[in-house]
Amino acid sequence: MMKNRIIIWVSGLLMLGSLALSSCTKNDDNTIALIGTEYYIDDILSVIPSSVQTRFFADFGGIPEGPVPPKVEGSYVMSPKQRVSSNVAVVDWPINVVENNTWLRFSNQHNGIVKMDLNEATETKTDTVFVCGNGNAFTVYFIENKEYEMGMGGQTYHARVKRGIVMKGQVTSDGLSDFRYATVIMETEDDSNGIFTQYPPGSYFIYKDGDGVARNEEW
Repeated sequence: MMKNRIIIWVSGLLMLGSLALSSCTKNDDNTIALIGTEYYIDDILSVIPSSVQTRFFADFGGIPEGPVPPKVEGSYVMSPKQRVSSNVAVVDWPINVVENNTWLRFSNQHNGIVKMDLNEATETKTDTVFVCGNGNAFTVYFIENKEYEMGMGGQTYHARVKRGIVMKGQVTSDGLSDFRYATVIMETEDDSNGIFTQYPPGSYFIYKDGDGVARNEEW
C-alpha cells in the first residue's frame, strides 16, 4: 500500500489508474503531478472494483512493483494489438481480435513519473503518468476522464467515463517484452440511455502484443 498521498490532475478524456504498489511515487511526502483533473491515488487497487479484483489479476497476472523501475524511455509500437481477456460477454467484446496498432513514447522519467505520448485508433494524448517496478520489469498506470456530447433528435446527450489504465512488461534491447495493456471502467455518467457507455463500471479489457514484444520504433 502506498503511504504517501498522491495528488494527480489528469487531462479530461477516457481510460486506468493503479495496483498495490509500494513507494512508486516521487520521493517527497506530497507528490503533485500536474496532469488535468484532480485525483487522489493512494493504492493502485483503488481503481479496480473489489468485486472484480480476483478475476482481473487472474487474467492480467502479477504487477511488477518497487521503488526503482527500469528506464522505460523510448518509442514503441504495440503490433499486433491482440485482445486476450475481459469480464464482458464475448458477444459484446469478442476476444482474439486484432485491433489497430498502438504507439507509445516515454520520456523525462524521474522519481516514479514519466511523460507518455500515446497514439491509437481512438485518440492521441500526452500525459504525465506513474511508473514503478524492479530490475527490468515495470508497471505504468494512470487515470483518465473522458466526456462525450452528441446531438440527436433535437436533444443533446452527455456522458462521462472515468477509467484506469495499467501497462506492464520487461525492458529489453528489442523493446518491451511480455507487454500487456489493460483498461478498467471505474465510473460512468450517461443521460443517453447507453448510446455512449456500453459497458458498466467494473468492466475490464486486457490486450497483449501479439508477437510478444512492443518493439522499438520511432514515430
